[in-house]
Amino acid sequence: MAAADADSFARARRLITPGLRAAADRMNSSTRKVIGYHFGWWDEHGNPLDGNSGKALRPVLAMLAAEAVGGTAERATNAAVAVELAHNFSLLHDDIMDGDHTRRHRPTAWTVFGIPAAIIAGDALNTLATEALVADGPPLATEGVPRLDEAILRIDDGQAADMAFEGRGDVPLDECVTMARDKTSALFAAACELGAMSAGASPQRVWQMRQFGEHLGLVFQLVDDLQGIWGDPAATGKPVMSDLRARKKSLPVVAALNAGNGASARFAELYLGDDPLDDDALQACADLIVEAGAHTWAHNEIQHQLDLALGCLQAANPEPTAAAELAALARELSVGPSASPVAPAQAYRMPTFEGLRPARLSPHLDAARDHAVVWARDMGLFAPQAGVPPWTEEQFRKEDYALLLCRMFPDALGERVNTLADWCTWTFYVDDFFAEACRRTGNPALTQAHLARLRQFMPLDPAQDVPAATSPTERGLADLWSRTAPVMSRGWRRRARERIEELLDGNLRELRNVTIGHTTDPLEYLELKRRTNPGPLAGCLGEYGRPAELPDAIADAAPMRSLIDCLNDASLLVNDIYSYPREAASDAEPANMVHVLRKFLGCDLQQAVDTTAGLVRSRLDQFEHVAEVEVPTMVTEYGLSPGESARVHEYIEVLRDSVPGWHEWFTRTARYPQELEATNAAAVEAAVTEPTVHRRLGGPTGLGTSTARRLLRSTS
Repeated sequence: MAAADADSFARARRLITPGLRAAADRMNSSTRKVIGYHFGWWDEHGNPLDGNSGKALRPVLAMLAAEAVGGTAERATNAAVAVELAHNFSLLHDDIMDGDHTRRHRPTAWTVFGIPAAIIAGDALNTLATEALVADGPPLATEGVPRLDEAILRIDDGQAADMAFEGRGDVPLDECVTMARDKTSALFAAACELGAMSAGASPQRVWQMRQFGEHLGLVFQLVDDLQGIWGDPAATGKPVMSDLRARKKSLPVVAALNAGNGASARFAELYLGDDPLDDDALQACADLIVEAGAHTWAHNEIQHQLDLALGCLQAANPEPTAAAELAALARELSVGPSASPVAPAQAYRMPTFEGLRPARLSPHLDAARDHAVVWARDMGLFAPQAGVPPWTEEQFRKEDYALLLCRMFPDALGERVNTLADWCTWTFYVDDFFAEACRRTGNPALTQAHLARLRQFMPLDPAQDVPAATSPTERGLADLWSRTAPVMSRGWRRRARERIEELLDGNLRELRNVTIGHTTDPLEYLELKRRTNPGPLAGCLGEYGRPAELPDAIADAAPMRSLIDCLNDASLLVNDIYSYPREAASDAEPANMVHVLRKFLGCDLQQAVDTTAGLVRSRLDQFEHVAEVEVPTMVTEYGLSPGESARVHEYIEVLRDSVPGWHEWFTRTARYPQELEATNAAAVEAAVTEPTVHRRLGGPTGLGTSTARRLLRSTS
């Protein structure tokens, strides 16, 4: 932990300890002895100790919340004492109900003094917590007491639900999340709320701080549940896999039970059975939780709740220093343990795409490669941005975006190949770095502001002044627009700008889905990826490379957009097949059709890959139908001249080269490895089997899913 954070905990402990001891001193000697033992002030015989009395996390939240709204830590001392007393009341009772024998690396109070004495000590701490607020005077004595009472009642509800879950095998995940919010988030929220209230903050700022604590509490509980399975006993103070040994219905466990896949069924049979869980069975349970996808789900939900918490903190218009400490603390609390590895998954068989015309190659490749490196360096694409590791020249040369361009547009005019290669480089840079940086901040408002600035670098009038570029994305777009737009007609220029805006808006929408944890079905996924894939922009730039500008009257006609959509879908689906190992092995939720089909259809990995390949072939067949049937009809209906008709057909030939070129690039680039590495296989399997937590589906249903069902049957 950073030094500033360590100081916050030391300060909190220094400020609250006198109040905690004074509260304990109010009790009779036997109850006081239990309380002091639990807090680590003395041993079971009353001998003083300099022991572990807890981290004082909730008092720190109360004090930093007070400072975040303009108050002081000292003014929030009674609020901090109250939440620490309430927290330890819950711990004393939890240890009894859960049968825990160890806390903070020593025997729990009930195992030393007996259950009745521990219950009485817990009851006393509950009452003493309220008294600490009453002693503070308004507003804590008036408004704070009912808020703390509400939190304690929620804790009781959460504990009751947790106990009830032990006798149930059908606990829905949403019920488990509610239980976790009540057990843990309630007091986190109260700590932040009472701290802000002690500083006299406005109701709106108090509410935002409360919501910050609410989301952070769920982050904490998710991490704690992961620690209960994979945590180091030296750090947790509890035996390894203690939650599994007790067959607790923690969040990862319930997520695994609700996953609806093969691993989930095997886990349920083992975990919900009557046989004792020995060490081998416990390890098997932990591995099945990973295989069912629940470990991945938990980490994704941690990030989601962290993003929401930080958004609420920002909405409270906090003081910078305290806000920075709270944000740093939140991020530290969000770090959960990694799962132990499971058996490696097999690599899937790459499909073939018969019927594609042979890919051709532009003769200008060598010059385009040399130019692309210089341009990327000049634009700053090899420099760090927003904390994201930069591209390296070595990596850039291996991934070879100039090769992709020269495969997709083999007949592009020589003087325009370099510009097109730079456009190709820029779109990949946006995908790799801009989107990743925005996902890390988790702030859609910042993303939207950045996108709004990018639009300023694409004026319809090329003579119009643009702002000074301040980032590689802005510098690259400004340079490319200045080189491309002047040779375009105004209508063509408008279409190009719209395609770029579609790409940028699609990235924003995808970011929002990630932020809220939205799960897409195959049709929604395809529509979203059309917006984030640069296919429509590539189609517009294809006019530039030949050149083969489309007649303005039909450039946006339905058949032309259908052609672009078909090739865009085919190219992005080919991308998903090749990029899947890399995406699935990362920590993030894969935005990939293979992953979506695996979850939505409940099929295995190879079936999902083959179904995706079938969708590619279907879209290529649709392209040919549109080109051979609908385009001639369109030419007649719009009354195009022979010259205009020739330009349309020339443009279609340009498009026909794009998918073979795209596919050929994938077989040669270092961007996507051809085989699944053994070190990534477990992560891939965990990702592909992530649970569908809201519903169970036997297969695709509804309008538009018949093709997916047919393709799935054909691969069975």
